[in-house]
Amino acid sequence: MQANETLARRQVLTLESLRALVNIELKVHTECHGVQIRRVIVIEPDSSGCNWQAEWPPLRAAAMEPCRSQLRGVIEQLRERYNVEL
Repeated sequence: MQANETLARRQVLTLESLRALVNIELKVHTECHGVQIRRVIVIEPDSSGCNWQAEWPPLRAAAMEPCRSQLRGVIEQLRERYNVEL
């Protein structure tokens, strides 16, 4: 699959909308209570075509299981479905 095809299948959101969406998805996981993503960073598209990454929360809970795995999973799923509007 070419990079343009990968980009085309992702929905495009503003930085703020994407950050809000990540945090809404995190609220579903009670193990991550109080954990929020503060920043979404625009990057050059990676090999999958994703053009953003989330700054890892500084809270201790975000680095401990099971929150760490759930946070990673939420971000990976959203990176497959969304790109940042440039």
